[in-house]
Amino acid sequence: MHLLKKIAVQLSLVLLISAAFFGTPEALESNATPLQSLFMIKQMLPQVQTVGLMYKQSADNNGNLLSQVKRASASFGVKIVLADVEGLPDVAAQFRDLTGSYHVQALWVIQNSNVLGSSIARDYLIKNSALKGIPLFAPNTDWVSAGACAAVVTDGGNTKLYVNQKTLNALGLKVPEKYASVTQVLASN
Repeated sequence: MHLLKKIAVQLSLVLLISAAFFGTPEALESNATPLQSLFMIKQMLPQVQTVGLMYKQSADNNGNLLSQVKRASASFGVKIVLADVEGLPDVAAQFRDLTGSYHVQALWVIQNSNVLGSSIARDYLIKNSALKGIPLFAPNTDWVSAGACAAVVTDGGNTKLYVNQKTLNALGLKVPEKYASVTQVLASN
């Protein structure tokens, strides 16, 4: 056990030194529209009927988010169950409600607050979604690297799908072949 602790400390030091020297990679934020995001969810999960959307309702940057979500929902015939997350305790409570009461078939997180941007919320949602076999569509590439299923990112007018191949395999999902050219795998082992 002592040897494992020593190795863990050495690995932590290497990671810290690497980050200091080279910097940490920037996460690419999912700035895709709700229509683009829900389109890709529907492409990867053609039979999906109910998607849970976690976001912070009172966030300043919501703008016309809800009207866009409603239009996207109507366009694809997918029921969106909204889960307002105002604080960290809401993350677990809303997850239990979405999966228990509403039986969502996918989870979609919009990081419009510090609450959903926290590593605590991220780790909880990734772990518990995986345990329940529910694909998690993430707000940025950091989440995908940590185990979320996918994130849709637009950059310069181009839309790209970032996926965690290990998670896709565990869930029995595949990226449709027609999207292979716009897909980047962030974790595959």
